[in-house]
Formats: sequence, C-alpha cells, structure tokens
Amino acid sequence: MRIFAIVLFILLSCSCSFGFMVSDDNFQKEIRVLKELDIDPKYINDEHFLRLKNVRMDMTKKEFINTITKEYKHAAIIKDVLKERNAPDFLLYLAIVESKLSNRATSGAKAAGIWQFIPSTAKLHNLEVDKYVDERRDPLQATHAAIDYLERLKDRFGKWYLAILAYNAGEGKLSKAIKLAGSDDIMVLLSPKKKYLPLESRDYLRKIIMMAYVANDSDFLISKDSSMLNSATYIGIEKVDIPGGISLRDVASTIGFSIEKLSQYNTHLRYSFTPPNRDKYYIYIPTIKKEEFIANYKIGPKTKIYNTKKGDTFEIIAKKLNIKASDIKEYNNVSKIKSNYKLAVPANAKTIYEYQVKKGDTLGMISRKFGVEVDEIIKANSKTNMKLAIGENLVIPH
Repeated sequence: MRIFAIVLFILLSCSCSFGFMVSDDNFQKEIRVLKELDIDPKYINDEHFLRLKNVRMDMTKKEFINTITKEYKHAAIIKDVLKERNAPDFLLYLAIVESKLSNRATSGAKAAGIWQFIPSTAKLHNLEVDKYVDERRDPLQATHAAIDYLERLKDRFGKWYLAILAYNAGEGKLSKAIKLAGSDDIMVLLSPKKKYLPLESRDYLRKIIMMAYVANDSDFLISKDSSMLNSATYIGIEKVDIPGGISLRDVASTIGFSIEKLSQYNTHLRYSFTPPNRDKYYIYIPTIKKEEFIANYKIGPKTKIYNTKKGDTFEIIAKKLNIKASDIKEYNNVSKIKSNYKLAVPANAKTIYEYQVKKGDTLGMISRKFGVEVDEIIKANSKTNMKLAIGENLVIPH
C-alpha cells in the first residue's frame, strides 16, 4: 500500500508541475540535469523534493520566465561567458536564484551584484570595491570571478552540487555538515529531519535544480520565451579604457548616447565619472558604437570633483562654482542632493580645493594656510559656526 501511494504521488507530481503529463523526453532531460550536477539520478524520486516540486514548480517557472524577460541582457552576457569558459549552463540558474540577475541587487549581509559577492570574497577574486567603483556590479568581471570561485569549490569538494551548497552556506559550514553526516550524499545532506544544513541552503540547491528543469523542458524550449536566452537578443558590449576622472556625459555625447543609457552599461561605477585617482579605467559601450567612439572620442580635461555637504542644494553649489544648477544635474544624471556624495562638475567651473581637517586645526589656521578669509570658508561650506570635526572635508574657495 505504501509503495502504491508513493507511485501515485510521483505521478501526480509529474502531471501537476506544468499542467501536463511529463513526457519521457522531459524525464530523460531531468535525469541529465541531475547527472550534470553530479547528483545520483535516483534523487529524481526523492519524496521531499517531489513534494516541493509539486508545490513550487509553477511559481519557479514564472520566476524564471519573468527574470530572463526583464534581464535578458545579463542572461545573454552570462551565457556567453559560461560558453567561453566551458562552464556548465546551470550556473546561470544559480545567478537567477541569487539575484534574479539584477546588477543592483544588495543583501543585508552587504553582498552585491548578480552573483552576490560580499566584499571579502570579491577581494579574493580580484574584484575591486572602493569609494569610486564596485566591480561586483560589473556583469562580465563578476561572472568570471564567480566561475573561478565555483570551479575552486568544485575542485575542493569534488561534485558540482556540493560546490553550489558551499557557495551558499560557506565552505566551513558545508565541511562541518559533511563530517557530521558522515556522507556527502545529497539525500543525506538535504534531509529535512537531520537538518545538517540550514533550510535556506537546502532550498537553494532545490531551486537551482527546478530552474534547470524549467530551462530544459520541451514546452519551454519551443516557446517564444526561450528566445530570451539567445545572445542575439541583446546588443553586445565593448570594454574600452579612458583616463580617470572623465565624465560619462562627455563619452556619451561622442557616441550619440544619453548619460542615462551609458550609465546602465556601467553600474560598476559608483558615480557618473571614472575614478579620478587612476591614470585610466575601463567603461563599457555598445559594440555597435565602437567605431563611432574611436572616430569621435578625444581626451578632454578631467572633471572636477565636489564633495557635497549637509545643507547643500544644487543652487548653493552652482553659486559656489559659478556654473548652472542644471549643468550639475545633467552632468551627474541626478535629481536630488545626497550628503557626502561626490559630484562631477565641468572643467570650466571654479577651481576647487579641498582640505581634510586634522587634530588641532582651527578655521583661523586654515584661512592663513590658504590665504582665504574665515567667513569665505564658512560660507563655502554652509557652516553655521566655527566648530570643526577631525576628518571633516572643507571646500576652500579660490
């Protein structure tokens, strides 16, 4: 009787997942998915997984299709890099589960980007994160870093499904779980009774398996939605080097692009300009604009950087620098002022000197150092009194 119930449950699960009976072709594809993940094919009959699949498969399908429709550019970029690196396709589904392929995704644990790197892991894989750039949000660089990391985890643990669990739970936690369980078998590690791993990590792997099932389903493959995974659906991007401290607006104007569009290709830049503390830095432009860029781009003067202060408005800053408030907004592609934010201003703006307050400094000492009246410093920094804070950045009018 128990055997009959299990068989009936399996048949019902298979028939409900997509609203149709799972064909032998799909069954074979699901077996292949498991093998690619180094999972024993018998896991296809795991009772807990079948129950979860029956409940969540429709939702997983919707999430998968919504993600590749909205973020088809990132899906295509990742697929191209996976192909170039000869890495397995299912790593794309890991990225979907991590962030829904959003380059702007940020977690409470300070993870960022499509692959949700935390700062320390990003550093280990040569992704730069500083006050001017966050390369975790660079879809190309971060994908290469994620492949490097996952391949290292695969080498350490020997199986792809274990590498995926380690990516989510951490290497130490997975090692401890394997030791406690006395096995690295998937059905043992994912046991809902033993709970060797947190529920989040157990569901994480199951979600990726279900995403892979969706992507390989026969009905999906002949649907119009599957075309969104074709790299021909997006305009390729080209990496080009330009000097540090150059405004994206100046580059955009040479290729007939708006700064809004160009910023979308360069979400790894924290501001609308390349890092002013570097001789050169890379940006991305559409491949179809490469020849236009080469023909038209001329290295112009570096932008000047203004650090916003509490109480600043576009009008106050414009008056200080003798430029238009509208120019500041356009130059930086911003509509609101944030405190302690770096704004690029045109090269023809007034010269800006900045000074970081040190222990023992007074306004009188700073005014004598730069030959500027105290009241001018107070006005330029929108200060209401003579007090200074160590580490405070002061604009020195000139």
